[in-house]
Amino acid sequence: MIKRNILLINPWIYDFAAYDLWMKPLGLLYIAAFLEKFGYSVSFINCMERNHPALKRNQEKKEKYDCGKFFAEEVEKPSSLKDVPRRYKRYGIPLPIFEEELSKIPPPKLIGVTSGMTYWYPGVFEVIRRVKSFFPKALVVLGGIYATLCSKHAKKFSRADYIIEGRGEWKILRIADEIFRIKRNYSSLLKKREKLLYPAYHLLRRVDSISLLTSFGCPFQCTYCASRILQPSFYQRDPEEVIREIDYFVRNFRIKDIAFYDDALLVNPQKHILPILKKIIEKNEGIRFHTPNGLHIRYISKIVAKRLYQANFKTIRLSLETSNFRRQKNSGHKVSNKEFVQAINNLKEAGYSSREIEVYVMMGLPGQSLKEVMDSVKFVHSLKVKIKLVQFSPIPGTKEYEKAVKEYGFNKDEPLFQNNSIFPLKKKGISFQEFWEIKNFVNELNLKLS
Repeated sequence: MIKRNILLINPWIYDFAAYDLWMKPLGLLYIAAFLEKFGYSVSFINCMERNHPALKRNQEKKEKYDCGKFFAEEVEKPSSLKDVPRRYKRYGIPLPIFEEELSKIPPPKLIGVTSGMTYWYPGVFEVIRRVKSFFPKALVVLGGIYATLCSKHAKKFSRADYIIEGRGEWKILRIADEIFRIKRNYSSLLKKREKLLYPAYHLLRRVDSISLLTSFGCPFQCTYCASRILQPSFYQRDPEEVIREIDYFVRNFRIKDIAFYDDALLVNPQKHILPILKKIIEKNEGIRFHTPNGLHIRYISKIVAKRLYQANFKTIRLSLETSNFRRQKNSGHKVSNKEFVQAINNLKEAGYSSREIEVYVMMGLPGQSLKEVMDSVKFVHSLKVKIKLVQFSPIPGTKEYEKAVKEYGFNKDEPLFQNNSIFPLKKKGISFQEFWEIKNFVNELNLKLS
């Protein structure tokens, strides 16, 4: 019998900063589960494995809620980023450990590589270069965010044999079947409405927490967000099925932390999040829940806030972005300042303290002045909650991307210029010194919260 060996790889991150905030290769784990369902033997290498046993780190030291710093090594900055006054690093396992992991893998005929942020592609290219050298007869398929948003760049420079744009389960199955000469009736399979497979966390060496999706896509169309490009339709899973998945991972992996990475977790609360929270509260298993992706503020009613607190949601992050009314309206109108104030009051009334609520404020949007950023920062601080200052990243396909190209004048053909660390170099009237002064000011305000 022919061994249907497939290798899947989550590549390194090359960037100025990276932090493990329940950062799981969720899309690739869904792909793995899908391929296993159809009879393939899947091997998995996670270059972002923070607690790899070969790393000389204190394995007993645990960061709060299973988050922490990645192992990192400084590397030479790409020439296009040479003016950024920060150290450029490769985050993830060292190269020799990766080579050792490859030596343990049964020779695959197909290698699947995922991709995250568009400007992380150097890590993707490094993986592809090394696996092609190690397994010269294997074919490489590349998918993920970079492959979708920058497909022309990927096809031209990545050296991958196949590029998958968008959702990839069925596409990679067809490629695998072609390589292994397997015939299937895809039309018949596609007609079957089968339940969503659970991501293949069993392929990871160590699982202390998981990331989970209760929905796919987002009904909003914010001008700076690529959610509708990556997932055109919005779909919410059955609450009962979500609870069964939570029960499965709690029972089989004994995890204590679950991060919801939905783009729109709270939409349609009566039919979705509230039934999920009701079941979590009834089970009372002591699991800690987190929402690092940012919650839609207008859905945080008194009852939603109360149920989030009762269900043990420990990480509450809200997506405000700006307090400027005109920009709120023109960028998607997903929130107003009045709704924001009400949501904060509801969360605090439910039991959350000032330091348990964090609010995303964006800096560097095209046309955005420093005054607007400071006004937003002061507005959030006036409500006695933490500020999470985030830098704008120009994402191809979004309205703000086209504005950024005109304002900043960067090369559209080079994804490295989409890095959120470069805008102080490009934006008129902002220097790196001013940028760091604002970040330090935000840190001081956060420290004042009791």
